[in-house]
Amino acid sequence: MKNIRNFAIIAHIDHGKSTLADRLLELTGTVEAGHHEAQMLDQNPISRERGITIKLAPVRMKYKNTNNQIPSNKQIQNSNNQNSKQFGSWDLELGASNSEYILNLIDTPGHVDFSYEVDRTLACVEGVVLLVDSTQGIQAQTIANAYKAIEKNLVIIPVVNKIDMANAEVEKTKKQLIDFLGIKEEEIFCVSAKTGVGVKELLNKIIEKIPSPESSAPFFSTATPPRGPLAIVSKKVSSLSSNNIQALIFDSYYDSHRGVIAFVRVFDGELKKGKKVRLSAANETFEVQDVGYFKPELTSQELLSDGDIGYVVTNLKDIHKVSVGDSIVTDPSLSLPGYKKVKPMVFASVFPTDTFDYLNLQKALDKLYLNDSSLEFSSIHSTALGAGFRVGFLGLLHADVVRERLEREFDLSLVLTPPQVKFKHENNNFFEPYVKAMIVCPDNYVGVVMQLCQNYRGKFINMDNKNQTVLEYELPMSELISDFFDNLKSVSSGYASLDWEFLRYQQVKADKLELLLNLEPIDEFSEVVVEERAYEKASFLTSRLKDLIPRQQYEVKIQAKYKGKIIASSRLAPFRKDVLIKSGKLVGGGDFGRKRKLLDKQKEGKKKMKMIGKVEIPKEAFMKLFKR
Repeated sequence: MKNIRNFAIIAHIDHGKSTLADRLLELTGTVEAGHHEAQMLDQNPISRERGITIKLAPVRMKYKNTNNQIPSNKQIQNSNNQNSKQFGSWDLELGASNSEYILNLIDTPGHVDFSYEVDRTLACVEGVVLLVDSTQGIQAQTIANAYKAIEKNLVIIPVVNKIDMANAEVEKTKKQLIDFLGIKEEEIFCVSAKTGVGVKELLNKIIEKIPSPESSAPFFSTATPPRGPLAIVSKKVSSLSSNNIQALIFDSYYDSHRGVIAFVRVFDGELKKGKKVRLSAANETFEVQDVGYFKPELTSQELLSDGDIGYVVTNLKDIHKVSVGDSIVTDPSLSLPGYKKVKPMVFASVFPTDTFDYLNLQKALDKLYLNDSSLEFSSIHSTALGAGFRVGFLGLLHADVVRERLEREFDLSLVLTPPQVKFKHENNNFFEPYVKAMIVCPDNYVGVVMQLCQNYRGKFINMDNKNQTVLEYELPMSELISDFFDNLKSVSSGYASLDWEFLRYQQVKADKLELLLNLEPIDEFSEVVVEERAYEKASFLTSRLKDLIPRQQYEVKIQAKYKGKIIASSRLAPFRKDVLIKSGKLVGGGDFGRKRKLLDKQKEGKKKMKMIGKVEIPKEAFMKLFKR
């Protein structure tokens, strides 16, 4: 274990995490330079097409240091004494070792919708590389991820990236990091992940500064708690020679031949093929079919031991028995704390366009849940769209990515209703979810950004403009998932960044907005809306549906009802046959009475048709409306 280094790369979106991972893979000889795809760890095609990381990606590397000496934890402690607030340590001399190091890297997403991936990653490592784009400086997600690392007492190595760019502001970015982390300038590394400049020096610093994992850490007699994941272990085995096993599941996926494959961080003991172990939370015993490392493809090995990050083939076909955050143990009393259950904030209904695909959709969601434990879903039924599922997401991008994964990976055609937030309804009162939003923007855009937040029912909390302006606002979640982010980028010329976290539920004046077609409510369009947004929403729905619903043989009234009153309406005129023309000739000649009789008969027929007829809304109309 002395030669193992477990670390992650964390940053704001598009600051170069995956590119830096590529250079580390090349430098360690894990892959050959020029013989692999760019952003190699982003294996999902959606990630590659969109240019963003949507899934954590572990990889194991080997590296030989020319110093032929492994630094001790005592040396590491001495080098960090000045920053003990952020980077605490414990005192145990490890001594010399051979010069080959095992580096377990986990690349992480940078978008706020996938922050749960970062949370899971940080529970498995002892240190992080905090990457900052020198052309953009510290952004909202930079701050949020750094705080997460500090809370877990991880070693933080600050790195300024993209120093080769013509518009790079290296000194300005370094000053931001110095002020934010309270560090010295010499502790900051400057690299170009694209060209490889400074990456070797950074790799040596990772080996020097990040401590090795120590399963005996809870028995150290020091005042400073252990770093990283060791701090979350509540119960440990009493000796290294014990046959007991503790491993944390931080990710998983389903293989049709080998069942559930769990990604694990081993905290104690040895996991090897044929070993009988237990899933603590599921209370399920299974025999390990295979274990191995990520190189980055799955590579079978003899065993996984203390400090290792790898995979375990469970051969369990019931995907509900394996969950992220569960512990693989030999003794149930040694269970690890796991993860706090993430709460979806955005909900949408998902329906297959082909009703026969309902079971396929259910299986697809089950399998996707293994790989994305933030999902939450339950079955529903719609009179217009048939059977489907109500699905909870972390944000709009998360919802869009899940939809695309379901369609691509499982060959499904889907209708996704507009994402909505979930209001609480207690004692005839509605409570709306509010978030604490952190917006980072240049000083010259502060005015327009503040005005934007005010327009979206935001409440000002705080502003910090030491180097660049950081605004904090309380915002309704329903406003955040509308077009707030698009408008934020627009008014700031693309420079502003956003991060948010759930704050509380707050009582608001709100009620259910119902859409009626010929007085019949359509549940798919119904949602809870705050009073000041009700007319705007109602007007949009009624006018938009008028364009999307095909004309019928009778008049269709489209109405929006709020608090018992119709607040918006539109009319779809019916098809009308000219009953006074038959075989190209005028019926009745000049006899007005006969003409009137034919017209009245047509009118009565349309009234009867309207009473017994039902407005058909094609699925194409739903899809066009919901893709607005």
